[in-house]
Amino acid sequence: MKANKAFEYVCNLISEKYLDNGWKYSKSGHWMSKKDKNFIYKVLLYTSWNNIFDKNVVFYGECAILPLKSKDTIFHINTRQCNVPSDQLYWNIANEEEWERTVNEFTNWLNSVFMPILEKCTNDLNNFVKEVVEKGFYPQKGYMIDINFILTHGSRELAEEAIKRYYASLEESIKKEFKDNYESMVCSNEAVSAYGNNMMRNYTNFRTIIDNKIIVTL
Repeated sequence: MKANKAFEYVCNLISEKYLDNGWKYSKSGHWMSKKDKNFIYKVLLYTSWNNIFDKNVVFYGECAILPLKSKDTIFHINTRQCNVPSDQLYWNIANEEEWERTVNEFTNWLNSVFMPILEKCTNDLNNFVKEVVEKGFYPQKGYMIDINFILTHGSRELAEEAIKRYYASLEESIKKEFKDNYESMVCSNEAVSAYGNNMMRNYTNFRTIIDNKIIVTL
């Protein structure tokens, strides 16, 4: 079967499992989405358009949470980060015999990793913000947080606590760069290295901290 057809079939099989639960599926974009009053939740399905001779058709996926009023991603995680499928970077869906296993493994990952986060965001946001401050969105992969998420849906005090935990979670080689630039820039001075300038160019936790002038002792 042609690579594009195999990919379409697997995407359709996955999306069919969620359409009755409020999800919408974009056939052209190959992603599912669901909204609540604060966020849009996305499940993005990928292949490689370099599939050779339709014998190795790549399939993998990613989940993301975005604020309704912004395009900035506050949380994202993909199958590769979670070592799914086991010891592989992707599923090979060239053969129809592999589709059922692929769909089952992908949806099991989705249901165990992303759906619990979605449920907490939608139904218990106040307590979930506190949980994120304490452990991050997905503790199994380290301290994954978004400071703006905490500022917007929690408080400045919670953001201050999260910054300290975030700083403590950084690799030692990055801590000095972060601290030196933070202590200069939060006082409206220039960046002391390229790190500070680079972190301000795009949406990052560092930029959120500086833009909001959140003062903490590191």
